[in-house]
Amino acid sequence: MQLYDIAPDYTWEIRIHMFETGPDRRLRLSSLLKLQQEVGELQFAAGRLGYNELFRHGMAFLLTRTRSRIHRAPQMGETVFLRTWHRDSKGAQFYRCYQFLDSEGRSLIDSVTAFALVDVHSHKLLRPTVFREFGLHEQPERQSACPDPVKWRLPDGLLPAGERTVRWSDIDANGHLNNAVYADIACDALPGGMAGRRVTEFSIAFVHEAVEGETLQLRAGVAPAAGSAQRGASSEGAPCWVAGDLPDGRRCFEAQLFLAPE
Repeated sequence: MQLYDIAPDYTWEIRIHMFETGPDRRLRLSSLLKLQQEVGELQFAAGRLGYNELFRHGMAFLLTRTRSRIHRAPQMGETVFLRTWHRDSKGAQFYRCYQFLDSEGRSLIDSVTAFALVDVHSHKLLRPTVFREFGLHEQPERQSACPDPVKWRLPDGLLPAGERTVRWSDIDANGHLNNAVYADIACDALPGGMAGRRVTEFSIAFVHEAVEGETLQLRAGVAPAAGSAQRGASSEGAPCWVAGDLPDGRRCFEAQLFLAPE
């Protein structure tokens, strides 16, 4: 199999635009996820293994979980540096790390995402050994300051929080609801709203894909985390939870967010 020249890491200089921020002029969570998605593509594309080339080999990455710790959200007009590296694999999951840095090299956001590699024709999971044949090196020693996203048990007692229909503008080239949009859905459904609060840590589990026309039934609430692995080290208090179910009752996504006052 052909080997590709993929660098150990990749750094992208970014100016935060108005359309990437919210009313508080801070980077939206959805914009954070979009930038992380793009920088990973840029790293692989620089080594000639971008989305289209990987698709030519009959493979695609699907995001399964993401977790971010936000020390300070980038501001509108600020120039930041987004660094990423492919770390390692565990079981069928690939782990990629990200770090947003300010102009003086201070960490603003640390993130870890978990991906699954699938066959684009059969949709079956592929083992990481298949991808290693492309020449991508693992770097298990390069850990992030953000812990890995973990599985959790959704707390009982979440209350109905409306519904969200997937529209044409929500879907991406893969034909389903783009992963970044889930962050907007979660923020919109938060108990008490976002005004006067900032997110210090969040995790999203992408369980089943949603396509155009499907309506998600949302539930939300505030409840203690079930285990220490799920507690936000940068925040105090119980996290907020948001879950969305597909019309057939299957879980679409779950989100956990820690917030602090402005």
